[in-house]
Amino acid sequence: MLTFLRDLRAIKSRWLILILAFYFAFVLNLGFWRFVFEQVEITSGNMFLFMVSLFCVLMIFFIWFFSLLLIPVIGKPIIVVLLLISSAVNCFTYKMGTVIDSDMIRNVFETNLREASDFITLSNIFWITVTGVLPAILLILCKIQYQSGKKELLVRIVFFLIGIVVIGGFSATLTKEYASFLRNHNKARKMLNTFYYIYSTVQYFQKASLANREFVWLDRDVTSGSTDSKNLIILVIGETARTMNFSLNGYERETNPLLSKQKIINFKNATSCGTATAVSVPCIFSPKDRKNFDVNDAKYTQNLLDTLLIAGYEIFWLENDDGCKGVCERVPTENVVKTGSKEYCEKNYCRDEVMLLKLEERIKNHDKNEMIVLHTMGSHGPSYYQRYPEKFRKFTPTCDTADIHRCSRDEIVNTYDNTIFYTDYFLSSIIDIAKKFPDKEISILYVSDHGESLGENGVYLHGLPYAFAPQEQKHIPFFLWLSDLLQKRVDYVCLEKKAANEPVSHDYIFHSILGFLDIKTSLFDPSMDIFQGCYLKQKSL
Repeated sequence: MLTFLRDLRAIKSRWLILILAFYFAFVLNLGFWRFVFEQVEITSGNMFLFMVSLFCVLMIFFIWFFSLLLIPVIGKPIIVVLLLISSAVNCFTYKMGTVIDSDMIRNVFETNLREASDFITLSNIFWITVTGVLPAILLILCKIQYQSGKKELLVRIVFFLIGIVVIGGFSATLTKEYASFLRNHNKARKMLNTFYYIYSTVQYFQKASLANREFVWLDRDVTSGSTDSKNLIILVIGETARTMNFSLNGYERETNPLLSKQKIINFKNATSCGTATAVSVPCIFSPKDRKNFDVNDAKYTQNLLDTLLIAGYEIFWLENDDGCKGVCERVPTENVVKTGSKEYCEKNYCRDEVMLLKLEERIKNHDKNEMIVLHTMGSHGPSYYQRYPEKFRKFTPTCDTADIHRCSRDEIVNTYDNTIFYTDYFLSSIIDIAKKFPDKEISILYVSDHGESLGENGVYLHGLPYAFAPQEQKHIPFFLWLSDLLQKRVDYVCLEKKAANEPVSHDYIFHSILGFLDIKTSLFDPSMDIFQGCYLKQKSL
């Protein structure tokens, strides 16, 4: 009986290679096939043949892959790991339309328990268990029968030769179809599960290995021109807020009833440096523009906070998201998740309102040049429903789960809009606090780190490669508020015209803050200063 069971579990290596190739090419690439069928219309016999050939080619690639990988002792444990990882990737690619590039790999390594827990849902656990855990257990239990070395090598050489012939045949007969598909659907290759995340992981570690070097000071000869002033600049970094859901920017729903009554300069055409926090936040504080910015360099290079420290500014970073991504390592920081009131905080997250008391106390004691950074939780998904208290549940019905794919798009948008409605209250409250101190020179700058997809074209959340990320992930809210004392430094009418007509981006923040605060440094580029052309005669009061 035991012999029979052992024989039942036994499988020849060549058959296992074919089974694994089919399983990975089809089941664990459902996200890829969903994308393909959404993009390609089968309008002719050639297009039908192209779709058949696409599956055959993908399966051949996996046959080659497992022919190299499936070797005694080490082959099985490696494939088990790939099954588990590919199952998880397939789950998120299919449900959210995400792409696992090197930036997404960076997000994985830099995430924390709070952020990761948002994705631990019954639906995701079930998906990964059925498509990953159970097949992995079956593979562990099965006995792989290998032939002699020469016969095993011969079989795999035959696999390679047959694959070359098949791919060559398809390439010769469907050249136009493949050329058109590859030219018009560049995202497709990045949706290929297993191959692309392996490539992205290697790419991430290659870049990370080059970044382990000494800190670079770009300019230590930094001085402040505002010797007689006590500037206080409050930089609020939003999370996952997209401009098209701000009524300030024309959204049909009233999501900004309070900010609309404040005297702010609203830049309607603003874009982010990246589509994920791990890239955007370091980029916001970098003197380099998006095209020249390298996130691997940022951690080891002088940023805006370092520059202000040299100029004599006091810096304070108040954190309510998932870390400053290396930006605030040399300045005092406080994580409100650890220190905040239970009135606003749950087990591993806080609503942004918890930061207001800390802020008012800080402003009250302000007596020198200072910068306060508030890194907010904002509209962080997929658990949008946790980002606001019940009294801000204005738009209903809502999606009260992290499994947003189970909700209708209306429910997802309603819930997201409630986060913006709450953000409106939070930001307006900051302005109201600043107004309590009319004798202080206070400026408030708000900008989101990136936007968010809410199901448009089957894409959710954020993090798509910048080159083909939709505008929903790149078009961000960006506004400025100045106290009465500081309004004397600029021509408000001039600034409002610029805000309405000229595009801005994260690239402008470094230079605009230095310009407005009259910081003298070689790093300053006046062409990237949003106030340029709108300053009154004297910048320093």
